[in-house]
Amino acid sequence: MSEAQPISPFAVPMPGVPIREGAPPITRPTKEEIAAFPAEARTLLQQTWATQESLLQTGRYDLRWLEGKHFLLAGATGPGIGGALAVAVLHLLGDRGSLTVLGRDLSRSLNYETGKAMQAHAEAAGFGTRFHWLNAGMALEGKNFQAILSALQEAGADRVIYVNTVAAANSGLLPGMPPVYVKDVDENGLFQWQLTPLDDRAIEATRFIMGTLAVEFPRALEAAGVTVEAAVFADWRGSLDKLGRDPSREEYGRQGAYSTSLYLPKEVIQQAVSANYGSGKIMMDIFYPVMRTRALPFIPGGVTMARLFDTLMRKEGIRRREQPELALDTLQVIGRALTEGYDNPFPRLDGHEMPLDTWFYEVVKRLNNDENSDFYYRRWLEG
Repeated sequence: MSEAQPISPFAVPMPGVPIREGAPPITRPTKEEIAAFPAEARTLLQQTWATQESLLQTGRYDLRWLEGKHFLLAGATGPGIGGALAVAVLHLLGDRGSLTVLGRDLSRSLNYETGKAMQAHAEAAGFGTRFHWLNAGMALEGKNFQAILSALQEAGADRVIYVNTVAAANSGLLPGMPPVYVKDVDENGLFQWQLTPLDDRAIEATRFIMGTLAVEFPRALEAAGVTVEAAVFADWRGSLDKLGRDPSREEYGRQGAYSTSLYLPKEVIQQAVSANYGSGKIMMDIFYPVMRTRALPFIPGGVTMARLFDTLMRKEGIRRREQPELALDTLQVIGRALTEGYDNPFPRLDGHEMPLDTWFYEVVKRLNNDENSDFYYRRWLEG
């Protein structure tokens, strides 16, 4: 009896489009890039705050509740949503609250330099012990956890607002799952990734760092005597697509690596947030649109996804929301939960982008290298 053929267009390679196995490699920056990182980091912080300051002047936001609060932001260096949150908090805390930033960045990276730039800003602004930047990552015990507790104690932070925007996961297949092909673009044109199986260690690391560790950390803080006023996590709606994980469905693989492995840590978070709902404790999993961050190029098809959504939004007349604005939206949501009793455990900040998903699937499965085709990739990804 012959083996059943896959019915999903994302489970078979498109003819005429080159195939690469695996996922994008992590590349080392050049000497020139390394030399430029400090200035780039300072510019990033300045431009982020300039955008946020302009948005605050529109009257859309009431963030007075931040004054005097203590924030613990994990994964809050670099150009992502975490970095934009840190910038906003640094400028809006007032003279009583504190900010502790947790990172785990290579010393020769833009993210590391943004940590240094934040520290320099805090020192110039007279924060003293009210600002800490720790680059040893998160931990549930041991010396790294004690270092976090010591920083909070120095800051007078016995009650914290914890936001986790850590990005660290492996893209690939779980054991026994059929192939998934994800279209992507580089300087040579359109190609497709053939996702390959992950070993047990990579699977567990993917689930643990962004999932288990993220949700256990506030519990460890509480056990150590630090009250967690709110625990907030970052998510993307591809993690909700259970049809995309089912090889028997034609939707299988339509979320790319989110159909195969990247949903794993988000599933842990979603289960924890669901179990917490109704307990009286504030725990939220916020869904964001596709964001152009340093992590995006390491997700198979990530940059292509961002470009295609840009095109679809432009065709529909929908305005993009970038990280500085999304950070203010995040703080607005947290503020409503703390001051107004807002109790949606799964807030959506991707409502402008979400209606385009079905259109996105139809386009991406037709993208090709034929210059005479209506779906020639340049027509959709370059504009």
